[in-house]
Amino acid sequence: MPLDEATRRFAFLLQKEARRLSHRKSVRGATADEVLWDSVSRIATVRTPGGEIAAKLYGEVLATYAPEDRILRWAWVGRPPSTQPTHGDVVVREGQARGVPQLAMSVVGDLEQEEAESLVRLGAVLARAEGIYERRLGVDVQYIGLFERSRPAISEPGHMSIPPPPTRPKSEPPPPARPAYRSLPPIREIFEPRASHGSSRPPPDASSSSRPASALRPIREPSRTIFLPVANAALAALEVGSKGYLQGLFVVTVDQEGRGGDSKRRVVVQLVVVDVAGTLRALDPPESLIEAVVTMIEADRRDGNGAWRKLSARITPKPNGGATLNVDVT
Repeated sequence: MPLDEATRRFAFLLQKEARRLSHRKSVRGATADEVLWDSVSRIATVRTPGGEIAAKLYGEVLATYAPEDRILRWAWVGRPPSTQPTHGDVVVREGQARGVPQLAMSVVGDLEQEEAESLVRLGAVLARAEGIYERRLGVDVQYIGLFERSRPAISEPGHMSIPPPPTRPKSEPPPPARPAYRSLPPIREIFEPRASHGSSRPPPDASSSSRPASALRPIREPSRTIFLPVANAALAALEVGSKGYLQGLFVVTVDQEGRGGDSKRRVVVQLVVVDVAGTLRALDPPESLIEAVVTMIEADRRDGNGAWRKLSARITPKPNGGATLNVDVT
């Protein structure tokens, strides 16, 4: 089983990061730096030819390649269960989440050594390794990932957990290609009430305060039922605009313009993402997301919530395709 199409396609997307790991290895070879790895403490020490310590990193075995059998065996095979996550667990989780089976299966066979190195390098990139150290075990080769910390960073739990959006039917044509980058974040403005709604704001009561009643109510987060359609629309937009994104930020700003019956609300929707390469990008919020935001604001006001001015949601994807959202309103 040589490298399959999913692995080659994903390796192409991460070729820049993979080249960085290869470059670091070539630099160590050119300067004759020596890597000493202690299998007990799992500390890898990089020494210069003069004996000076250049770096100390944590080394974790990621995989072992057997040239005679042409088999790559990932290090989590046969490992007893542990309560502490490892960098290898990140490789498995990312492989499952991104649809790359060869990063998640136990053993990958029929591989040339160059293909095995490419697969391990891809896993090391996903686990955010600083480098890879090759250790000879007889004729076999052991690949050790070098990391700044002994355990991977775990995201804090958020306020809301959103299930994955429904999958697009195979018969449905793919969405049109979008530009990869924009220099400025797009801003979509909506003025309410709309003429199509056929409604107008009632005249203010002279005996009441000049502020609308909704502005006097306490502010809280929208309920899950009201916010869920917006969250699903935002997740779908992120998946289309930046597949495999690392983190997203969804912001809705509501500005009140004018007073009395002529007052209008201006709604600004922004969607920002950190893509798989770690680059911060701004995405065009689709019309479906805009409509979902308007519906949410109207339903939230009817639900008795106060007139918040800004809603922000930090979005962290989960391995199952859903996401965790940290929601905040002001």
